[in-house]
Amino acid sequence: MIIDKEKTLSIPVYNSYTGRIIGTIPQSTEQDVMTALDLAKKGEAIGRKMSATQRIDILRKAVAIMEREFEELSNLIATEGIKTIAQARKEVSRALITMQLSAEEASRITGSTIPFNSVKGSEDRVGYEIRFPIGIVVAITPFNDPLNLVCHKLGPAIAAGNPVILKPSDYTPLVAIKFGEILFEAGLPSEMLSIITGSPEVFGDSLISDDRIRLISFTGGVEAAKVIQKKAGLKKMVMELGSNSPVIVLSDADLEEAVASCVSGAFYASGQNCVGVKRIFVEDAIYDSFLKKFSLLTATLKMGSPLSEDVDIGPIISKDAIEQIDQFVSESIDDGAKVIIGGKVIGNAYTPTVLVADCNNEIANCKEVFGPVVTISKIENLDQGIACCNKSPFGLHAAIFTNNINYAHKAIDELDCAGVMINDSTDYRIDAMPFGGVKLSGVGREGVKSTIEAMTETKVACFKLKK
Repeated sequence: MIIDKEKTLSIPVYNSYTGRIIGTIPQSTEQDVMTALDLAKKGEAIGRKMSATQRIDILRKAVAIMEREFEELSNLIATEGIKTIAQARKEVSRALITMQLSAEEASRITGSTIPFNSVKGSEDRVGYEIRFPIGIVVAITPFNDPLNLVCHKLGPAIAAGNPVILKPSDYTPLVAIKFGEILFEAGLPSEMLSIITGSPEVFGDSLISDDRIRLISFTGGVEAAKVIQKKAGLKKMVMELGSNSPVIVLSDADLEEAVASCVSGAFYASGQNCVGVKRIFVEDAIYDSFLKKFSLLTATLKMGSPLSEDVDIGPIISKDAIEQIDQFVSESIDDGAKVIIGGKVIGNAYTPTVLVADCNNEIANCKEVFGPVVTISKIENLDQGIACCNKSPFGLHAAIFTNNINYAHKAIDELDCAGVMINDSTDYRIDAMPFGGVKLSGVGREGVKSTIEAMTETKVACFKLKK
């Protein structure tokens, strides 16, 4: 179900770079949510009866249609979102992989035998454990990966046989709606997907609180997650939340490689990336060289229209977001940080910004900033670097650049996070890997296989045999 925008109040969707209106979406109502839930309840029965081959066929057909619509999907992402056209194409390519993985994993939803006869008195029993669809899934997605994060929720849900109610970001709903149309064209029953758009203030808490919902998959901010968790009741939840991903660069690292990787990781998607590089702790012996090279490379990044093939830095998603970034920089300066490059608003964009600060700067090195701002700090050794990284309330990804295998393993063991990248940026990720965070960075794990496990339940069958 995709709500007919001609029959309800419409909300404008803007080009995030020019500010011009590029389309409209309907403002969903509480009645729309109830209709979606009623439909999803029917979809629950349909999904349970669908064979694996039927689910695989739908997912594979969706991949084929996405390939056909590759450029349209890319242009939608670059127009309503924050990515350049090159970055948008990369996202569509990843979304294709996510859907292909979902089709593959649909054939690998397996159970296991249970050795009941290993217990005295149960010698005449045999049995097994199977997995079955969890039921209605509510998927809430953000603006920064408006297609691939939708695929990461819908692909596994379809693979497992679950109906979904999708609530995409109102900044980037058009590509989500386009993807819904692709799924229907691929043969997904209409009862298996509804898309709800508009402000939740209008349709109330029913989208998260209704008892028919069995799982909420949310990607977004910490405060919104707390509200959802408080109002949702007894439901399974998978939440991918905020971060301020740190990097440690030791003096034995390949300096050129570390600089290039960290610049890319810090400013990809204009820094609006949950695993983007935000804090860099550099050993004192190479600190000055690293800072100089990092600043020079940052200065070469080109800002402009995201539809231009040679642009590196696109827009920030909204004026409010720009103000929050600017406030973060100002507060960091008040706490002792210094701006080396950037720190300026240009139209709907923010210049790539490099701060230097003491490791103990409470703003620059502990709070989250969702924009093109990175803080570089000097450390004496690996132990200090690990301590600085772990001071943050977040724990998604971290990284270390070193050629010492012992240092790498020490970082893996002691960094308080869910993923450690060695000699790579914190934003490195493949769509098959488990993905999520500890502390304030999330609950549970995504990644296609992990999501399917979350979106299924287990059932035990035990046979008492006749002698």
